[in-house]
Amino acid sequence: MSKGKLLIVDDEPDIRKVLKKRLELEGFQCLTAKNGTEAIKIAQEEHPALIILDLVLPGKDGLQVYQELKGAENTRNIPIVVYTAQSPDLVAEKGFEAISAVDFVLKPFESERLISLIEGSLKR
Repeated sequence: MSKGKLLIVDDEPDIRKVLKKRLELEGFQCLTAKNGTEAIKIAQEEHPALIILDLVLPGKDGLQVYQELKGAENTRNIPIVVYTAQSPDLVAEKGFEAISAVDFVLKPFESERLISLIEGSLKR
């Protein structure tokens, strides 16, 4: 039985693959998107229980994706875990302080921590 459907959004194929495999081992059903436009389309069609969103994406960046998802009626209540390799100071300088994501994780991260964040977010 699935613990829930997750959407992993990252432009790096290796990261998508590793995260998907690790989260599926934990019992989650995983969808993936390689860019912001694809992420928005999948989120609107599939209504995942939670989105794991990288901020650095080609085309629409993570902030644009976040704002569009939170501004849409059918996706605004989906929890989002944001993760990035950028330093918190650089993220704030670029205007990402507007993000009120469930959790914010810096890369590299331990998969156990991410799983704990996801499970906690889904219980809320």
